[in-house]
Amino acid sequence: MAAAQDGTDEACQELSPEEVARLEALRDGVESLLDAVTARHCDPEAVAFAAGRYAAMRIYRLHGRAEAMDFFNRCIATVEIADDLNLG
Repeated sequence: MAAAQDGTDEACQELSPEEVARLEALRDGVESLLDAVTARHCDPEAVAFAAGRYAAMRIYRLHGRAEAMDFFNRCIATVEIADDLNLG
């Protein structure tokens, strides 16, 4: 996240367990909705592109290009690690 106006770095702030649980539930709910839309339309690629486009544009508007690119790079790295772990 971008540095706050008071000079502190928001990314270094700890989230409460309740906030972590709320964000995880939100993430899981969105993923479930996307899975349902994918199943209904039988087009996982179109759903992925639509969701990715929405996410990229929204994150860019909220946090700027560098943060958006960093977020997507971290997402891709997570998938690569998961794929590597599943190969063993």
